[in-house]
Amino acid sequence: MTQSNEHWLASLGRVLTGRRKQSVEANRIDPSDPAITKMTISLALDLLNEDRSHERFSPRDRVSWKWGMKNKSVPLARQTAVVLKVRQDPITDSTQSPSSTYYEEPLDVLVGMYTHEGIFRELWIDGRRLCLLTDQRLNSPNDGSYGA
Repeated sequence: MTQSNEHWLASLGRVLTGRRKQSVEANRIDPSDPAITKMTISLALDLLNEDRSHERFSPRDRVSWKWGMKNKSVPLARQTAVVLKVRQDPITDSTQSPSSTYYEEPLDVLVGMYTHEGIFRELWIDGRRLCLLTDQRLNSPNDGSYGA
C-alpha cells in the first residue's frame, strides 16, 4: 500500500488529516486512534450495507469509485466510467490465488472508460466499490461532505 516501510495506518492518517508529506520527527499513528477507527468502520460498513448492484445501477449510468474504495488501476480516482452491463449473479475470477487481494472478489458491474492513452477499456468491478456521480460518497471525508 505504501512504497516505503511506513505503516499503512500512518499513510491513512496523513490522508485523513490532509497532510501529503509527513515530517521526519512526526509521531507514528496509533491504530487505536478514534479518527482512524471511525473511518475504518465507516468504510467497512459502506461495503457491507450496500444494496445489490443490479438494484442500484443500470446501463449508461455514470459512476466513479467511492472515496477510499479504489482497488484497480483504472478508472482513475474521480474519473467517470459508464456502466455497460450489470449482473444479478456476480462472477469471480478463478485465476486468482488465495493470496491475491482480488481472490473471490464479486465482479458484477462492467464499466467502460478511456485510459490516458486514449484507449476505451472495459473492466468488471465489484459494484459495492462504485457510486453514481451524484452520490456524496464520491468525496473525501476532508471535503466535509462525506457522511453528512
